[in-house]
Amino acid sequence: MPLKMHENETMTPRERMETVLDIKEPDRVPAIIAFHAAQARLTGMTIEEFFFDVPKSFEATKKVWEMFGGFDVYTGCSPILGYYLPWPNSHSMIYFNWTLPKGNITEQMHEKELMKRSDYDLVIEKGFAPFKRRPELEKDFMNYVGQFAALDTGSWLKEMDVPSMFVGAIEPPVDIISFPRSFNKYLTDVVEIPDKVVEACEATVDEMLATLDVQIQFLGGEKGPKAVLYGFSRVASSFISPKKFELFWPHLKKIAEAIIDKGCIVQFHLDNDYTDFLEYFTEFPKGKTWFHLDTTDIFKAKEILGDRACLMGDLPPQITGLGTPQEVEDYCKKQIEGCMEGGGYILCSSCVLPDNIPAENIKAMKDSVMKYGFYRA
Repeated sequence: MPLKMHENETMTPRERMETVLDIKEPDRVPAIIAFHAAQARLTGMTIEEFFFDVPKSFEATKKVWEMFGGFDVYTGCSPILGYYLPWPNSHSMIYFNWTLPKGNITEQMHEKELMKRSDYDLVIEKGFAPFKRRPELEKDFMNYVGQFAALDTGSWLKEMDVPSMFVGAIEPPVDIISFPRSFNKYLTDVVEIPDKVVEACEATVDEMLATLDVQIQFLGGEKGPKAVLYGFSRVASSFISPKKFELFWPHLKKIAEAIIDKGCIVQFHLDNDYTDFLEYFTEFPKGKTWFHLDTTDIFKAKEILGDRACLMGDLPPQITGLGTPQEVEDYCKKQIEGCMEGGGYILCSSCVLPDNIPAENIKAMKDSVMKYGFYRA
């Protein structure tokens, strides 16, 4: 059965999200709890169990929803599928060196130089396929696809009237290139051979876009707005100058426009700080973009993008994971009151919540929107 609504709520989670993504004011500010594997600790599992036992992870996630009275978007259960993706993705063990969880020790990427500077020409000619390291893992990908399909998540979401966070995920070529090159060598290339880096990026746009249709077909069956997570991490203002960002913007924008052309909303998942680059994102139509911010100044984002894009994030892990419930509430209150006006705002953590977040801090996040987030009648 759907979870009981608060007496002041007039919308279901799906209706609330449809309204806020249309840059309008819903009944209250939506709350998204962006889980990674915190459901494990909250229900007495290890992170390893949560990763590898997909049905058990789904049951744990539903239990957590009941513990906190539900949220406005479903952010998933086990993250395991992403580590076996057969296309270029920074989390895929088929391309990169990852250690998956053991007990409560979480996963870890071991970044090293897998691509030489001379390999840019190989990328331009043949794309990312030559950099597959463990293609034999593709059979595990299909195994996990079957496990997720058997969950019948759609029926539960329909019963709850809750949308999924996204129906597909993609990264820009510049991010994918940065990982096999290794971070320091990639940054050196951006300075010393920027034209070659840009050429490789532009040559692989279609390869990246080709991964989307199958994802949308698999996950996009539910009604309502469909978002594609478009994740950046290596072109932040934390790392490169506005002049260098300008070089990459054409291929970054081309992918976003292709997502919109597929009838989806672009969910820019911006790890690190993009405050200095926010003006670029005004180039997209109103109601077609949704920003999940990490350390980007959300108040500045509201000022620049608030009339055209949906915004969320920027609740830092040192607050959500290590702060007291009162500190969490105070941080949420400041953000809610500073960003809710006019709609288009969702309360959410930076990136994902720490796996060891105390239950009382999740409650403080949820309680904050119930206390400070209702719009005027």
